[in-house]
Amino acid sequence: MFEPLNKGHAISEATFFFEFENIPETALNLMLEAYQHVADILPRNDPMPGMIFEQSSAGFSMNQVPGAEWKHFRPDGSPDWLARITPNSVSVHCMEYSGWTLVWPIAYRILANIFQSCEDQTLPLINLGLRYVDRFDFKGNVADYDANLLIRPNSPYIASQVRDHGTRWHNYTGWFEPSEKLRMDLLQQLNVDAVEQGPTKLPIVSITHASLLRSQYPGQLDSFRRLTHISESSVATLMDIAHDNNHKLLRKVLTDDMLTRIGLGLGE
Repeated sequence: MFEPLNKGHAISEATFFFEFENIPETALNLMLEAYQHVADILPRNDPMPGMIFEQSSAGFSMNQVPGAEWKHFRPDGSPDWLARITPNSVSVHCMEYSGWTLVWPIAYRILANIFQSCEDQTLPLINLGLRYVDRFDFKGNVADYDANLLIRPNSPYIASQVRDHGTRWHNYTGWFEPSEKLRMDLLQQLNVDAVEQGPTKLPIVSITHASLLRSQYPGQLDSFRRLTHISESSVATLMDIAHDNNHKLLRKVLTDDMLTRIGLGLGE
């Protein structure tokens, strides 16, 4: 049978991401100065310089620009929280998910400090959203593997032919859904990967689902970079919707038994 990665949920990572055409070096330096305000959450600060390509009358050049990863670690030395700043993106990653009401305020505080440090900078935002990765491990004899023990029969999001082809398969799809609250279309990206891990060839199914906004014209997403108060900002509305979308999607993908085991059963 399949087991969720954790007791009560299957989330291995939740990522809050902002992607840009480019972040000017001045803005990058301002973002990096915000570390002092979140060092209590992310005590490790690792420089992570990036490279950008620039064109001039003399041709193309490749230049190094600043970047960083800020981290918090579990007792075993693996990271459970991470913030990453690169020339094209800002993201916060939670690998120790403890519930939306606990995780989102921490992520918001980190993001707010980063973006408030460079509010007057021009940053062409092209994508932003929330991505979940849920992992399910098959326990038992591999000969008894059956994807239908995990995947809901006739799920509209999983191609029927992939279920009957052993322990290795993939299902990638995407579509847009209108949001009345945001008055924009949200892109839904769903990637399901069934693989055999390591020398034991343990069958694993990972479900990666993202809800994101994609810019259709310059400046369309500017308001989502203004993180004022968590209950008032546009990005908080987006992330709440994205969180709910993930639950709605999983209810159409997973069996009733698995939904109950991860706290998404009927009435939950």
